[in-house]
Amino acid sequence: MRVKKAFYPWLVASIVCMAAIFISSAQSADVSSELSGAMTRGLFSSIGARFGIVESAWLLDRLEYFLRKTAHLMIFAVLGFCVFNAVRQLSVNDRKAFLLSLCGCSFYAATDEFHQYFVPGRACMWQDWLIDTAGVLLGCAVALLITLRRRKKQSRRQGQT
Repeated sequence: MRVKKAFYPWLVASIVCMAAIFISSAQSADVSSELSGAMTRGLFSSIGARFGIVESAWLLDRLEYFLRKTAHLMIFAVLGFCVFNAVRQLSVNDRKAFLLSLCGCSFYAATDEFHQYFVPGRACMWQDWLIDTAGVLLGCAVALLITLRRRKKQSRRQGQT
């Protein structure tokens, strides 16, 4: 199997992303909740005040829930993007790279949820695994679309010369 030079930066980016996920998953529920609560209050105070929205505990709870789930989706989208680009450098076709990346990252998401089972105050939730996997799917799809678009552009250029 031939490994292209671009494999190594994408591998490092994937590992960094996985480490960030692991570290945030290892935070106790109190620490995680305090951090996301502070971020939510900061976001609300800067945006909510502009639109004259009155702060309420219910609204802040809903916003925090939305931000936490969006963070799940986005960090796993970044992971899917990085892993797809790494796997693609291993001289495999795009379809195989997509499937390997999706399955591998979804498995990592499952292990992340299992890991949270052992963290004080945290839970292993299949719903979070689904959100994580949706993020992986999004990241892999974006990476695949960029790859296909670049390839199409290159073939047009080669056809013109």
